[in-house]
Amino acid sequence: MDDPYGVADAATLAFWTPKRMAAATPLDGRPTQASSATLGVQSSRPTAHTWSGSPVVGALFSSDGSGSHYCTASVVDTPKKSLILTAAHCVYSTKGKAKNIAFVPRYSKGSRPYGVWTVGSIYVDKRWMKNRDPDLDFGFATIGTQNGRKIANVVGANQLVWNQGYTNRVRVIGYPMKKYASVDKPIYCTVTTHKAFKYQIRFDCNGYYGGTSGSPWIKNYNTTTRRGQVLGVIGGYQEGGKYDWRSYSSVFDKDIKKLFADAKAGG
Repeated sequence: MDDPYGVADAATLAFWTPKRMAAATPLDGRPTQASSATLGVQSSRPTAHTWSGSPVVGALFSSDGSGSHYCTASVVDTPKKSLILTAAHCVYSTKGKAKNIAFVPRYSKGSRPYGVWTVGSIYVDKRWMKNRDPDLDFGFATIGTQNGRKIANVVGANQLVWNQGYTNRVRVIGYPMKKYASVDKPIYCTVTTHKAFKYQIRFDCNGYYGGTSGSPWIKNYNTTTRRGQVLGVIGGYQEGGKYDWRSYSSVFDKDIKKLFADAKAGG
């Protein structure tokens, strides 16, 4: 989907004051509290760590008729150096395209070390727009320049990969709701992915509450550059899962490859 509404949107920048960002709520179907039915086995799974974050991953803020919200997004490498990846439901919901979309790389406790970047065009599969197909819950957005600079040249980027199979070791970086990450910082967990369904993969790690939709699943993560190859994003089945300890992603295959080609051509 190519739907430009201004890459240097001054109104969007004015809209996202620090106070409004701090008050934003998760825009996803992720859980808002731990399930009492699963508390007894939480110790058998890893738990996400709070940390300082990665420059290529950030909070993705937007608004709709019900208020201000956020998900997670990450920069992906393209020739034009201006594309981010997230879950489709973070940018195109049942109400249509989100408004006032802004990306804040390495957002942490109100800190915006690389500034606020406005979104121009969004790209989601037409079958997602029509039917909200959970196997197609991924999307891209183009990012405008900031003082003549392009986002990937400022913060770096992950490489997008597809057809990686069901089982991989990945680092998943996201922004959970502040009620459970009271320090208001990003989290990460290093886990092994598994097959959930034919077109869905999953991982188990405690702590992925609301706000983590769009979190990148990064293979071959480099601890120095804090980036790698992204093969999934939290989303898909149940918009990423109804428990904080189990998360899903649509399988990245020919469908995301085609959408990525469209997004690269457009932005």
